[in-house]
Amino acid sequence: MDEAWTHQLETWHEFYLLIGTAGVTLTGLLFVVVSLGPQVIAERQGHSVRAFLSPNAVYFTTTLVVSAMLMAPSLPAKIIGALLCAGAVASLGYLVYTRAHQQWRHHKLPFLDWIWFIGLPFAGYFLLLLSGIGVWLQAALALHGIAVALVLLLVVGIRNAWDMVIWVSQKGRR
Repeated sequence: MDEAWTHQLETWHEFYLLIGTAGVTLTGLLFVVVSLGPQVIAERQGHSVRAFLSPNAVYFTTTLVVSAMLMAPSLPAKIIGALLCAGAVASLGYLVYTRAHQQWRHHKLPFLDWIWFIGLPFAGYFLLLLSGIGVWLQAALALHGIAVALVLLLVVGIRNAWDMVIWVSQKGRR
């Protein structure tokens, strides 16, 4: 069964190369965005920055780390599955730690922001957790689940980073 797993993983090589490259590139661009408006970021409480800006770096880094792990030669499925589960649980814990939901209520943000800043990231990491279990069991669709989770995290990160760029540019003009 390990040979079938290795072959299945090899067929996804280009996808993980692409998504990992996108993750690292977008992480770099996020640093550029923050450097464009440091005074606006500095004026905000740490809780707001931690809840709305920092998770984007985590989403992008998740795509890089998961892609690198899946491209590492000869990692057994059980190790990959365990690492995916541990990373997903840690990331879900981080999302709780950021208190984004509390910040969302405090700032009276629209429901659409709840979907993008809270709902979809939780869905992405929960899917990554389920996919990690699937990899552990060497389920055929596990790699598809990982792909959906990583694309979801990239899209959420791009949308939320764009939202932050708009917010920083509006605050910078005031």
